[in-house]
Amino acid sequence: MADADSDQDSVMTDPDSDEYDSDVELEIATAYVQFCIEYVQKYYLKSPTCTSILSGNSYVHEVLEGNPQVCYDIFRMDKIIFRHLCNELKRLHLLEEDTGIVSVEEAVGVLLFIVIHNADFRLTANCFQHSLETIQRRFRRALRAVHALGCLIIRPNADATELPHSLRGNEKYYPWFEKCVGAIDGTHISASAPSGRTTAFRDRRSDITQNVMCACNFDMRFTYVHSGWEGSANDSRVMQDALGHAEYEFPWPPRGSYYLVDSGYAIGNAFLPPHKSARYHVQEFRGADRQPTTPQELFNYRHSSLRMVIERCFGVLKARFPILTAMHSFSISRQRLLVTACCALHNFIRMYNRADDMFHVWEGSFVRNNDAGIAGAPRVGSGGTEEAFNARAQQAMSEYRDAITAAMWADYTGNT
Repeated sequence: MADADSDQDSVMTDPDSDEYDSDVELEIATAYVQFCIEYVQKYYLKSPTCTSILSGNSYVHEVLEGNPQVCYDIFRMDKIIFRHLCNELKRLHLLEEDTGIVSVEEAVGVLLFIVIHNADFRLTANCFQHSLETIQRRFRRALRAVHALGCLIIRPNADATELPHSLRGNEKYYPWFEKCVGAIDGTHISASAPSGRTTAFRDRRSDITQNVMCACNFDMRFTYVHSGWEGSANDSRVMQDALGHAEYEFPWPPRGSYYLVDSGYAIGNAFLPPHKSARYHVQEFRGADRQPTTPQELFNYRHSSLRMVIERCFGVLKARFPILTAMHSFSISRQRLLVTACCALHNFIRMYNRADDMFHVWEGSFVRNNDAGIAGAPRVGSGGTEEAFNARAQQAMSEYRDAITAAMWADYTGNT
C-alpha cells in the first residue's frame, strides 16, 4: 500500500516530464508560425519575377529588327524565314493569334528557343517574361502546329521517279542508280525513358535513345519520319513496323524505283542495299592505294557515296537542334512530336533558304535543283511488306544489283 502511494506521488510530481511537454509545444508553435510566415511571403508578398522592360513580344520584335546574325544565332534561321514560317502557320490555320497575351511570332520563338538552345521552361520563361504555365502552354501549341506542318512537307514529290537532273551528269551515279529516289537509314535520338523501361531504351553505347527511321531525297529534305522506337531496337525491326502498318503511310516509290539502304536492311523490290562481305564505307577507300579492287567494292563505294545524303541530313538536323542530343523529361508521345517538328523545320528552311549556312557546310559536293513548294505532294507508289520482301522480289533485286555491278565494273576498267 505504501509502495503504490509512492509511485502515484512520483508520477504526479515529475518536473522533467512537464518541462519536456512544454518544449515540444513550443517547437510545434514555432514551426507553425514559421510556416505561416513563409506561406504569406511566398504567395501574398512575393516579389515579381518578370521585371524586364521588354515583354516577350518586344524581345522577339527586337531580335527580328536587329542584327541578322543575332537572329540566326538565337533562332537558327534568317529573319525572312522566321517571318515566313509564322505566316504559313497562320495561313494554314495551324497556329492562331492570341491577341493581348502571346502572338504567333512569340509562340514560335518560344519553341525555337527551347529546341535550339535546349533551354528548360524556367529559363525560357525568364527570357520571354511570362509565367511558367504560359510558356509550357504556348510551347505545346506551337509544337503541335509545327508537327502538323510537317505532315504537309515531310513527303516525297509526286513526280520523283529517278535521280534528279543535277546528279545525272555525275558518272559515278548515272546511269547506274538511275531509278533511285532517295535513301533510308536510322539514327539514334536522345530520349527520356519512362520509369521501368530504361533498359529497352539503351542503345549499343548504353545511352538512352529512341531509334528513328528516316527517308530523304537528294535535295537533303526528309520525305518520311518514323519515330518512337526504343534505342535497343535494330533498324530492320523499325522498318518492318513502318512498312507493316498502313496508318504510318510509308511513301512507297513508284514501281521500278527504289531507295538506297545500308546492309542493316533486307534487300527488296524497293530497297537496294550494298554487297555484303566487301568494303563499303567511303572512308575505307580513301588513299591512292585503297581504291576499289573488285566489282563489288566499286559498287559499294559508289552506293555509299550516294547514300551519304541521309547522313548529311542527320548531321544538319542534330547540329541545328541540340535538344535531339539531350532530350528533356517529356512524355514519349511529346518526344515523337519533337522529332517530327524538328524535321519539319529542317525541311522548311531547306525549301526557302538554300543558302543556309548549316546546309552549306554539310551538303558537300551535291548541287541540287530548286523545286520547293509549301503544298505537300501526295504520297506516291504502293506496296506491302510481303510483296516487297518475298523470295521473288529479293531475287529480282539481287539480279538487278549484280547487273549494275558488272556494267559498272566494265565501264570502270575500260576507262582506267
